Amino acid sequence: MRNRKIACIICVNDETYYKECLFYISRLCLPEGFELEVYPVRDAASIYQGYQQAMAQSDAEYKVYMHQDVFLIDRDILTDMISLFERHPRAGLAGVLGAGSVSKDRRFYRSWDLGNVVGCSEKKAFQNQLDCSERQAAVLDGMFLMTSKDLPWRQDALGGWDFYDISLSLEFQKAGYEIWIPQQPKPRCIHDCGYLNLTAYDEAWQAFLKVYRENLPDYGGQSPVYPQEYQERFRLMMEIQEQWKALLFLGEAQKVREMLKKLEDERFFDTETAVLKNILEILEQESKEGVAAPQGFLYDCGSFAQAYQKYLRVKFWLRRKKYAPDDAGSCPEASKAAQQVIRKHTMLEG
Repeated sequence: MRNRKIACIICVNDETYYKECLFYISRLCLPEGFELEVYPVRDAASIYQGYQQAMAQSDAEYKVYMHQDVFLIDRDILTDMISLFERHPRAGLAGVLGAGSVSKDRRFYRSWDLGNVVGCSEKKAFQNQLDCSERQAAVLDGMFLMTSKDLPWRQDALGGWDFYDISLSLEFQKAGYEIWIPQQPKPRCIHDCGYLNLTAYDEAWQAFLKVYRENLPDYGGQSPVYPQEYQERFRLMMEIQEQWKALLFLGEAQKVREMLKKLEDERFFDTETAVLKNILEILEQESKEGVAAPQGFLYDCGSFAQAYQKYLRVKFWLRRKKYAPDDAGSCPEASKAAQQVIRKHTMLEG
């Protein structure tokens, strides 16, 4: 184990997001004498398995486990995290968002009361500005986790992509370590998380509860977070969404717009549905402003997949203009109307 080395471990299934994540990692300032390496994990069977695999391969003392859609806008985040571990010798785990106690609601994602981060659902950008002081926590959110000690990820008993962060928080405390969140007067990162996918939440919850029941409050009597009828409707919505994508490129934008208005229950949306809505708004705004067809957002796109990638390029460029203006690159070919709509849904005001 090398004491002056940091590894960033990232499970990857979207190369566009991963590339943007790497852009912000490449700009980080490291503590003097430290080196940084990045471990992308592709085709992981579960997040537990992927993180365990990379942990075993790396000899770095400090490891960062982060999502591919997390962008580290504070260039000093790793330096400050190392300082936190040095101030608190019993600390084994640190993060940027968490809670001071274990939630009494099985919906853990509602329990955060510590931290300061920016998020984006594609409907809007938001800031979770909670308790911004340096605090010891009980559980952390998995968007960014940093360890100074290696403990096994519980792939022996757990799988999937949920509860791994709560599991690790409990494992560190069971092993006698503290978990901390640093002072965050300003957000240190953006979590471009999109819509929360809860379709596998209840099944993962049952497995998690079997392992940690004695460490958790009594959740008896609480209803499922995403019951079977919701899952069936979500699957139907995803099938309909494919039809919407095809209609958009058959010149039927207004028809898609009208159908979406009738189905606005966002429990059954996903991130692509939100982006589709935003693209429809872009087309409407371009029409109002008289943008000529060769300058329109979809002019050089032959499919929704291409339009989605273009949308991401514009969004990422707008972010870089704000958070990395010295290295923002050139603007993708998109009208001012398109930029305004994307900025409205993905950037904080001011």
